[in-house]
Amino acid sequence: MHMTDIRADLNQYYPMKAVFEEILGKASFMKVKDYGSLKRWKGETICLLKAVAMSIGATIEIADEDWKAEVSSEIKHGISVVKSSSEIDELFAALAATLARVVFLQIGFLPRGHRYVERVALTPRNWKLDLVRSVQYVQNEQQRATQERLQKARRASSAGT
Repeated sequence: MHMTDIRADLNQYYPMKAVFEEILGKASFMKVKDYGSLKRWKGETICLLKAVAMSIGATIEIADEDWKAEVSSEIKHGISVVKSSSEIDELFAALAATLARVVFLQIGFLPRGHRYVERVALTPRNWKLDLVRSVQYVQNEQQRATQERLQKARRASSAGT
């Protein structure tokens, strides 16, 4: 049993198509817009994961080598699983799992030990993930000015729609 086959339907998987366009550009969207074969979906998904890896490498200025190796390993594994996917649902599962692991690593720690308990309660003490490292997001004056300019442009754009 497998998920729905890929159809010639713009609405099918549209949220992911929109992500491809927003992050990778119009050409990426066009490859999967109405009907994209599994091969094309794999290509765009792999490109997205490589962009995530490149963005992390180019953006994160201070990080320990173990963290860098873990992130790289998770993304490489995700690319490998995407490549071996034989159905679109397998591809989406591989992408979701990879990005979930990377998100937790970005927060500071991937809580792999939770697999040994029945259920982890959603309480802050169970999800404070600074056991191995802490994360800080800092913003200099130039970045703050850029953020304000972008927010102003977004507001103007949405007001005009």
